[in-house]
Amino acid sequence: MANIVKKVQYEPVEGTSYPTEQTVTTEPGSIAMQPGSSTGVENYILDLDPEQVGQWSYQDVVAQFVNKLSGCEYAGELFLANRINGKSLMLLREEHLQEMGIQAIGDRVYMLEMVQLLKKKKKELQTTATLWSGETPADGCAYNKNCWHCIRRYTCPCCVSRTYWKVTGQGVFYRKVPPCRQLFGTVSTEYMDSDLQRSGLRKSTNVAAFCQRYKLEMFVDDKDHSATERGTDAGGAFTTPHVLRHPEAPQVEKIIRNAWSNAHLVAL
Repeated sequence: MANIVKKVQYEPVEGTSYPTEQTVTTEPGSIAMQPGSSTGVENYILDLDPEQVGQWSYQDVVAQFVNKLSGCEYAGELFLANRINGKSLMLLREEHLQEMGIQAIGDRVYMLEMVQLLKKKKKELQTTATLWSGETPADGCAYNKNCWHCIRRYTCPCCVSRTYWKVTGQGVFYRKVPPCRQLFGTVSTEYMDSDLQRSGLRKSTNVAAFCQRYKLEMFVDDKDHSATERGTDAGGAFTTPHVLRHPEAPQVEKIIRNAWSNAHLVAL
């Protein structure tokens, strides 16, 4: 015969205290807890210059890095004994710290987190640093449309539109400024980043000036950030490239290939 279970109302025992459950009510769409802000140590690490960190001595690493990490000061002697300088600091991994004798997992995780902040900042600086900047039309008649354009550029500089170029690890940026202090047009800024498909350096002759000039042609998927124009070739790239006519175009091509290949931004 099956046992019959009776439903009995629960009654607390007298003289016994029970913890009360606390509920938190929030308005619809509000956040109960805000994410924690960066700590003082994190801000200190982010303010460091990775280039200067790479030049630190063993003593500098202990004084400027290890001793700044609360609770990890004991590791200073281990860093000195293992001759960890600034360059080595940027390459540290968990197995290195464990081999050095830092047994506490929490300390290893904490140190590696701070090292990752340094690496992240170094990468950001490398991608945003200006590798080359210039202005077109460049000096010299060879880089002007014709002789009259060249004369006008030197006799009335504000009468000629200009383009200001900047090459970084992120891409190529250029700003077009119309003539006569923007009275006949507006300033426009365009850029090329990971959409760059191929580039080519050409050497042409300015017939009017009887001079040779360099021009760098850069083909991208999108003409500009709004992608208002599409190519008609099979590859889908633009038939009309971005063109930089400048005597330093050969150096610019090398910069683009080296910097962007390292950053995996160029499909070569």
